[in-house]
Amino acid sequence: MKKRRQLKWSMITILAVGWFMPLVILSVIIFCIVENQINRQLEKTIVASADRVVEICQMRINDVIVASKLSSYLPVVRSSYNSYLESRDEGKLKQEVEIFMSQQYRYNSCINMTALYFTSQPEKMYYCYSNNNMVTYAAVKAYEKTAIESVQAKAPKLDTDIAFMNIGGRVYLVRNIMDSKFHAYAVIVMELNMEKILEGLDGIWAYKAGDVFVDGISMLNLYDSDPCAGDFPQWIMEHSYYERNASEAYVYKKVENSRHCFSYIVLLDSSAIINEMSTIKYVFYLLLVFMIPLIMVIFWFFHKRVNMPIKILRQAYKEIEKENYGYQTDVGDRDEEFYDLGNAFNSMSSTLKYQFEKNYLEELALRDASIMALQSQINPHFLNNTLEIINWESRLTGNYKVSNMIGALSTMLEATMNRKKEQLIPLAEELSYVEAYLYIIAQRYGDNFQVEKKIDESLLHIKVPRLIIQPIIENAVEHGMDIRKKGKVKITIRQEEGMLFIEVTDNGVLTKEARKRIDSLLYTESTTETTSLSLGIRNVNKRLKIIYGPECGLTIKSNNEMHTVSTIMVKIDNAGEQ
Repeated sequence: MKKRRQLKWSMITILAVGWFMPLVILSVIIFCIVENQINRQLEKTIVASADRVVEICQMRINDVIVASKLSSYLPVVRSSYNSYLESRDEGKLKQEVEIFMSQQYRYNSCINMTALYFTSQPEKMYYCYSNNNMVTYAAVKAYEKTAIESVQAKAPKLDTDIAFMNIGGRVYLVRNIMDSKFHAYAVIVMELNMEKILEGLDGIWAYKAGDVFVDGISMLNLYDSDPCAGDFPQWIMEHSYYERNASEAYVYKKVENSRHCFSYIVLLDSSAIINEMSTIKYVFYLLLVFMIPLIMVIFWFFHKRVNMPIKILRQAYKEIEKENYGYQTDVGDRDEEFYDLGNAFNSMSSTLKYQFEKNYLEELALRDASIMALQSQINPHFLNNTLEIINWESRLTGNYKVSNMIGALSTMLEATMNRKKEQLIPLAEELSYVEAYLYIIAQRYGDNFQVEKKIDESLLHIKVPRLIIQPIIENAVEHGMDIRKKGKVKITIRQEEGMLFIEVTDNGVLTKEARKRIDSLLYTESTTETTSLSLGIRNVNKRLKIIYGPECGLTIKSNNEMHTVSTIMVKIDNAGEQ
């Protein structure tokens, strides 16, 4: 008699053979496909971000190279040196050269220190260093101690080329300054701010460490030799090259121009890449464990919890391919792995959008600056000459009051023209513009306007930005005091703890509406104010913060007498140095 089998075992056998095994095989196949897709997606993400970051870093390097050419292209250094050869006035040569260097290089965030010496006097060095990068005179001393001999040995071999030198962990750019006959008469040396130049490398996904080689020389001393040395295929030159082995992962980018070769090497965090794949493995292990009792649930689970998030991410990736940078995706927050992957993608997308928008805004700013520079070249001297003619005619007719007012107006016009192109002027000169304005206002309002001054005359030599006091006084006259009763302005200039304080007090009352409007002008980027006075105090505050830092600037408050006090704060040390 044939032995009968229990139905449950038959069902188990059928399920095992007809469902479990095919599902296992299918699951393995699906796992391989998903793993391959994620690997490719990660690789494309890393390569795309590396390409963008390297492009930005290379732009900064090229900007520094172009900046180094200014010492040859602009005639300042050459003419100063020629004058020195005739007069032998070393003090004048030092002053003119260091002013030129400060104007061109001090505020370049990619340059820490700039040094210059003439080949006829290599022992005499002219230098400036960046205040923006918190660089001190120690950078100059380090150059003199460790690098100057190597630079002086290298420079004669360069001709019109440049050289990058890594000496004692500091990276220097060396260039000869040529005369009209292409003879090197001076050498300029720049210590590069590699942290600023390579800013953004850590934004590459799974970034762990990085290095840059210039002509085979390491800039960060991470590697002994250039992994990109030798001939690379053209397709590697066009895009970053991603390489991964059992223990480590790298992304390379090689950039060549007519004279120099730049190699970017980024070591990636393998654990982060492995973790991305581990999350998928865990999901499939759970599927296998619960497959027999929950076949239908498994199908639903797989579709809902695995396939759909991948589909969403893939669709989001296609949006990035369409250059829809900043596209955000929502894969849900039920699975931590896909949630993290979705957040990582959204972060990457936002970063790409930010980089592109930043580049776009920089291009717009450069274009607007160029337009403004062209517009500012319109010569306004005829206005000043016309005022001089009117002034002379007034004196001939004996109308000295009008003559004096025209003279004051001419002084104000001279201040706005800035013929010498000086950003900083002595405080005494700035006060002369204030005197001219106050004279005009006094003639306008007569006895209804009074001015009181309390000025420490020992501070008059300190340099301050041009036209920072007059707009504040004008704001007090036009918007602060009630001139119909009796307007009074008090100007106080004092020094306290290394800071220069310029206070303008008027007897006007600061209302809540005025307080709100002033706060909007001084502390927010956007404002609906479009009047010249409103824009004037906003411009003063922004200029002070750009030149001296966020701790300086303009404040407008009420004192104990409910009078309005406008206070300008300037660093005396910075003003003196500049």
